[in-house]
Amino acid sequence: MDIINFLLAGGVVFLGSFFATISGFGFALVATPLLAMLMPLKWVIMFLLVLTIVLRSVTMFRVWGQFEWSTVLITSLGCFIGMIPGSILLRIISVNSLQIFLGVVLLIATLLMSLQYTVKIKNKTYGRLGAGVLSGFFGACTSVGGPPLALYFLNENTEKTLMRANMIWIFGVTSFLSLFVNYFVGNIAAVSDWSYIYAMIPATLAGILAGERLVYRLNQHLFRRLSLMIVLVGAVMMLFNGLRGL
Repeated sequence: MDIINFLLAGGVVFLGSFFATISGFGFALVATPLLAMLMPLKWVIMFLLVLTIVLRSVTMFRVWGQFEWSTVLITSLGCFIGMIPGSILLRIISVNSLQIFLGVVLLIATLLMSLQYTVKIKNKTYGRLGAGVLSGFFGACTSVGGPPLALYFLNENTEKTLMRANMIWIFGVTSFLSLFVNYFVGNIAAVSDWSYIYAMIPATLAGILAGERLVYRLNQHLFRRLSLMIVLVGAVMMLFNGLRGL
């Protein structure tokens, strides 16, 4: 990677970390489509997984006491269930096809949510488990697992501080689980040079600091709009990258 691409990658990581700190999700959603223009996608997925662990280790500590244990545990269980087939699919199926499929689904879901369409969930335990399964599946095979959970919690009209803290802890727990699963299915071996990952840690930390300066200035309405905007932008970029790779 030359110096220009290295600086571009650092800027992308900073933006991803910034938005993830504000909303509780969006690191891979923002960073994956852009980094995929600079390096192979399967390498990007492992690259971001390691940086996500750095990000979550810091932010989990910062929101201690603000999340719901029951929500974090049941949703994380769903994520773990979903990431097993997702990790296997990453090795045997076209990532471009998965990106196109996920991009289309997210565009439709975001449009419905922006029109104030909601689905009444009768059993929130099963709803959160199911959202976790989808998040774990797509997170493992495309590195983008945030949107299914973000859209689910927005559908529940979860208060912004609670939603952000829950998602930070859910993705913190599942990042460690995902690293464990990817190690045993052999995906970690795809990373041949770890020096670039270590060099991106300062950009990750800078994004956290910048995000924390802004997050508490957002009200519930702005938080919802920002969350939907992150999902929308990520969906468009994923769709573009998937079509470009065909």
